[in-house]
Amino acid sequence: MLCIIMLPCLGGCWNYTEVDDISVVAGVAIDKDGANEKIQLTTEMVDIKGGLDQNQAGFKMLSLTGSTIFDIVRNMISITGKKLFWSHAKAIIFSEKVAREGLIRTVDWYSRDTETRSDVFIFVSGEPTAREILNLNSTTETIMSFELAQMMRDEKFTSSAPTVEIWDFIDRLETLGNHAVAPLIYIHEQNGQKNERVNGCAIFTKDKMIGKLDGKETKNMLFAKDDIKGGVLPVNDKKGVPTYSLEILSSRTKVKPKVVDGKLSLQVTTVTHTGLDEVMTPESFSGNESISAIEERAGQALEQEILSVIRKMQQEYHADIFGYGEIIHEHQPKMWVKVRDHWDDEFAKLDITVDSKVIIESSAKTSRSIKLGD
Repeated sequence: MLCIIMLPCLGGCWNYTEVDDISVVAGVAIDKDGANEKIQLTTEMVDIKGGLDQNQAGFKMLSLTGSTIFDIVRNMISITGKKLFWSHAKAIIFSEKVAREGLIRTVDWYSRDTETRSDVFIFVSGEPTAREILNLNSTTETIMSFELAQMMRDEKFTSSAPTVEIWDFIDRLETLGNHAVAPLIYIHEQNGQKNERVNGCAIFTKDKMIGKLDGKETKNMLFAKDDIKGGVLPVNDKKGVPTYSLEILSSRTKVKPKVVDGKLSLQVTTVTHTGLDEVMTPESFSGNESISAIEERAGQALEQEILSVIRKMQQEYHADIFGYGEIIHEHQPKMWVKVRDHWDDEFAKLDITVDSKVIIESSAKTSRSIKLGD
């Protein structure tokens, strides 16, 4: 009898929704409307007539303005005739204007709503608007937002931009330093073809964008904060000419805070394992001395580049985007109590030294350079 009574309750999902009754959002662009300074939300929606397979599905673009994100999202129902479904969203692009005014107004709803995902990738547009990035024709995927997500998953091969999901961005803002970064995305035009390109990062203090780093500076920033996953290290020869390319296989950065006579300092040490993947010279390079010379030049160059981006953050922005304050809090708690209330000022004058070691583990398929005939 009990089984018969419970049978109607076990017949299916109580909150099941037909696919035809929803509009699946793949990504969004957030701008400020120039006329009235309201928020303009542009959504890329999956056309699911061919199913949810991203290789078969098309897309539709829809823009609407309003006072709040949630207000716009709900008002879009009057245009689509369907409720927006957010669980497949992959990317959020903010215009620089929105980023400089502060992102709390625009990310709060997304992080709060129960239907959105916290692993969506975020970007700041390097163009006048965010929607012009979303409106580009994708090259490898049918849906632009899906292409952006795949691009960020492959970013480890270049390390020219940080990979940042919305949960990570919010988490960084809530830490002791209140500083965060987000990748910059541009339109790259060549031979009349326009494509998206991720390069560099936007710097945030609290929720407001305060500056930028280019792609090279961003790679060095990732080294400084132990977040490098891969990429290439170009190395000069003895004459200062770019000659060698080292592929980053792995890298480890250790940050050691020291207190001597009441003065705080940091020692940043990086050890990078690489493979020699390109030699742009016919001159012979073999034997431990030549490899050692390349390693030494690579290490010295990396030291200077990492130190340069650290100095830039100290002198121009007073922004600890590296998370060094958290390391001091963990390893030197008594000193942290003294500096935490004015950490930005302390960081700006902090004595930081860098020591970088580069190790060449292999030379790919050949251990010699290409020799020219007599």
